Amino acid sequence: NSIWEAGISSQKGWKKPKANDDRSTKETWIKSKYQWKGFLEYTAEDGQRQEEREAKFNVDLFHASLGGDVYRVAEALAKGGSVDWKNASEGDKTALHACAVGGYTSSKDDQVDDGGGLANWQGRECAELLIQNGAKLDTTDSEEHDVLECAVCGNGRREMVEFLTAKLA
Repeated sequence: NSIWEAGISSQKGWKKPKANDDRSTKETWIKSKYQWKGFLEYTAEDGQRQEEREAKFNVDLFHASLGGDVYRVAEALAKGGSVDWKNASEGDKTALHACAVGGYTSSKDDQVDDGGGLANWQGRECAELLIQNGAKLDTTDSEEHDVLECAVCGNGRREMVEFLTAKLA
């Protein structure tokens, strides 16, 4: 909700429905929030036109996936990043390719990563979110490597290779 309702204060006449509100009120809220994306908050840096926003959030999605940043991946997806976008400057890899070989760096504010546990979880969580949003495991990059091949050839973590293998089964 911190992503999907961030801009609610700038929308006049809207209030979140309560449990006892009628079905029609709840349906209108849900459509406004998720289908029309009416409560997302955009900044000037995000661009003014839809094409500018899509371009920015495609790049943001790629970099967030590379770092295993699940929150930023969710935000980029909500704001228009596409799981199908191929990064030409990175060999036509998608966000899922990036996630498969990513470094999964944690910020100083995150939990301590004792030997890769947190980072491995972040990578799997990120990959799962991308897959749930339509990312395809068989999408290939400019070298015709699919996501699993990128993980294996690109020094992906063992846990990520196992996760992707299980997804293909």
